[in-house]
Amino acid sequence: MKKRKTLGLLINDLDGSYQTILWLLLKRTAEELDCNLMVFEGRSLRRDIYADKQHHIIYNFIDKERIDGLIIISGALANYITQDEFMKFCKKYAGIPIISIGIVIPNAISLIFDNKEGMKSLVRHLTDDHGYKKIIFATGPDGNIDSVERFEAYKEILEEKNIGFDEKLIFHGDFVTNTGFKIMEEIILSNMEYDAIVFANDDMALGALKRLKNIEGMEKCDLNKKPVICGFDDSLYAGKSSPALTTVRQPLKEMCYKAVELLINNTSNECKEEVIIFPSVLVKRESCGCSYSKDGNDLNANNSIKYKQNFRIHENIQTYLIDELFSKLTPVLKQCYVKSCFVLKYVEGPIFYDEEMAFDESFKVPHRSELIYAYCNGKRSDINDNNRIIKTTEIVPDSFIPRDRRFVYLVKPLFFRNEHFGFVCFEVTDDDVITFELLRGQISNALKGALMLLERERIEESLRETERLASLGQLIGGISHNLMSPIMSIAGVSAALEDLINEYRGSIGDTSVTNEDHYEICDDMTEWVKKLIEYNAYMSQVISTVKAQAVQLNAHSINDFTIDELVNRIKFLKNSDITIKKSNLELFVDADKSTTIAGDISNMIQVLDNLIKNAIQSYESKELNECRVELYIRKNENMIIIMVKDYGEGISEDIKSRIFKFMVTTKGKNGTGLSLLLSYSTIIGKFGGEIWFESKEKQGTVFCIAVPIS
Repeated sequence: MKKRKTLGLLINDLDGSYQTILWLLLKRTAEELDCNLMVFEGRSLRRDIYADKQHHIIYNFIDKERIDGLIIISGALANYITQDEFMKFCKKYAGIPIISIGIVIPNAISLIFDNKEGMKSLVRHLTDDHGYKKIIFATGPDGNIDSVERFEAYKEILEEKNIGFDEKLIFHGDFVTNTGFKIMEEIILSNMEYDAIVFANDDMALGALKRLKNIEGMEKCDLNKKPVICGFDDSLYAGKSSPALTTVRQPLKEMCYKAVELLINNTSNECKEEVIIFPSVLVKRESCGCSYSKDGNDLNANNSIKYKQNFRIHENIQTYLIDELFSKLTPVLKQCYVKSCFVLKYVEGPIFYDEEMAFDESFKVPHRSELIYAYCNGKRSDINDNNRIIKTTEIVPDSFIPRDRRFVYLVKPLFFRNEHFGFVCFEVTDDDVITFELLRGQISNALKGALMLLERERIEESLRETERLASLGQLIGGISHNLMSPIMSIAGVSAALEDLINEYRGSIGDTSVTNEDHYEICDDMTEWVKKLIEYNAYMSQVISTVKAQAVQLNAHSINDFTIDELVNRIKFLKNSDITIKKSNLELFVDADKSTTIAGDISNMIQVLDNLIKNAIQSYESKELNECRVELYIRKNENMIIIMVKDYGEGISEDIKSRIFKFMVTTKGKNGTGLSLLLSYSTIIGKFGGEIWFESKEKQGTVFCIAVPIS
């Protein structure tokens, strides 16, 4: 079976009176000639609208491995740039068979309509058939080929009819509807005399007709006189306006059919350079004073139907969570009659786009993209490792490219301001051109918010990791500082033992050394060995404590636990630990027990165990049942405050500043001073919280912990 060809289409916009006709004609021609169509909608180059410039990036998605030929709607793309700039823009498509509609491109087949003869026939009709002589002309963009040719045709007819050229009758436009509105307003307010107005395209002419229907400022206009207004293009709404617009019809149907036919029949990698000129046809309607009966052209009549009435896309995709976004998007696509939709984001992360990149041959879109949402043939599809990551210019994974039927894919960029994070591809089955841009815009905004939240979570996790490492570093520093003393002592003991061993070795065979001397040397060795055992026990205790707590501090897992779960664990601790059980521990809770804290509950219990036992030991010689300890859990705005309070001996001023920095203890040989150092590292590193204390000697101490609510 012969492989069905896939053609690319570069078009500035689908939603426009002129572009919509082109798009629909090309879409129907592709259907008639049985080929696929991949549409890249990237707006008019260098148009002075910031968002339009951001759409240009889609013109860099062309890949000859995916498409067999390229149709460029050159006239519309190049409305606001010079011929040289457009040639520079087209260089990136070298080696791909190209059909250009509207502008002659080297190494391509260019389909051109006769602008001059079309405009001449229009102006000649006004002068010959209606007797108009004072004709206003509104030009298109400066430097635009179509605009220049149409203006030259106007001047040549004036010269042919011996009508003097009047600069005051010339208004400079840009092919945009709003500009026609403003030009008409200027003409009304100036109260200038004229017979007719010719606009260089239909969009501006339709804008002028809209201004005439707006009564504001009309007191300066003779309402008894019906202004004569004409356009050029015979666009979508020209025949449906009131009055119906006199214009010049471009043979778009014939041109579109020819464009697709030439690429379908092309068997080489390039099209031979050729220029094919199509004639333009004058269309006489009411706006020039001619009689006219509206035709029933189904292309014009049915295209503007919005298939899903009163459906607010922006209201139905409101979320900044990625999973929720795609869950909401699925029913929206069904309700908008979208057959397939694929959302991809750049693997390497967002890029920042500048309009000059559209003219830079070296600029490439990010090489790889990740498929993050797939909706195919009316239902959401699974994404697996085989179709998740693709080359960006492939647009969609091969598994979603239909082989048994035609398809029309529309590719649009996803961006927020100039930050581009991916693209979306829709499968188009109907003529509703409005839906896709609404969907694209809302997906962009929602996805931007979702990606911002993910980035914030990543940054927060990075900060937690930084704090964890910093607290772990402080822990190690504090431990190493305190271990230096026993290590140096062990070194001293070793040197002393070595001296005693040498002394004993030298005494062997020496008759002057008595038994008492030998016993004395042995006693000295015994004392030094006792010191070694003491230092070794201290270091073993430190290492054992660190192993139990620092390993947890170094863990990466983050869980959630509620206040209720924390209270139950504290109660279990109170009943299972003999020291705490015999003490007088009271628990006070002033917080919603369903409140959640992010972190490992075991880490928190270890910290509280340290603080409670320190509080009990602060009473020194008292019996355990006399050791009163109060534990408070309170909510303060978005934080949970935990306080462990005792009424013991308090902390002396000379060690307060060193409590969380070094292994400081008030327990003498019974303590290592490690628990507070570990508690500090855990609260800072694992919970992103704070820990501090207040203490007065002989009046007690309160340790406070503040951790954020999840």
